[in-house]
Amino acid sequence: MSAYHQVRLPYDPRRAAVWRAVCSYLQGFLPEQESLLELGAGYGDFSRFVRAREKWALDQNPDLVAHWPPEVHAVTQSATDPLPIPSASLGAVFASNFFEHFTLDECRSVLAEARRVLRPGGRLIVVQPNFRLEPRRYYDDYTHKTPFTDVGFAGFLRSLEWRVVHQEPRFLPFTMKSRLPANGWLVRLYLALPYRPLAGQFLLVAEAP
Repeated sequence: MSAYHQVRLPYDPRRAAVWRAVCSYLQGFLPEQESLLELGAGYGDFSRFVRAREKWALDQNPDLVAHWPPEVHAVTQSATDPLPIPSASLGAVFASNFFEHFTLDECRSVLAEARRVLRPGGRLIVVQPNFRLEPRRYYDDYTHKTPFTDVGFAGFLRSLEWRVVHQEPRFLPFTMKSRLPANGWLVRLYLALPYRPLAGQFLLVAEAP
């Protein structure tokens, strides 16, 4: 296991209940009859619980693949390298807590490749720390390179000709590290609230041109 995951995100099986509830919420934006790719898949919880015809998952740490469900096509490489996926073959690309680890130029490269593998109108679903809501803790992760807000990231995508179709500035708490029980029903209740206290991450959905 990488030093980063040992220090910042050690494996915790309790997160599975959280991701099951999050995937249930996000499924409405994800076409079940099409294929999808998860960028920065980590321990593979999103890929485990989301429904799709075919699943791809990418992470540059090969040690994490052992946690992934067997039906996932594993890609272990840098996200800035060309993907081994045919053009216009996916219905969705998902990324959680991902783009802040890259420079703007690297983000442009990743997004260009995501656009290539998505069919026209395919969706990019991003869950991202919101610098506007959590500026004091944003750089507690020593690998964060670029601060994004919900408004700023949406503008960044529009500048690259993506069509933003859905935004939630307050989506989830800033981190899943908590002493509170990781109960799925609590997450579902939280996501059903009209105003989400302690939120520090945004949700954004955009469509490829």
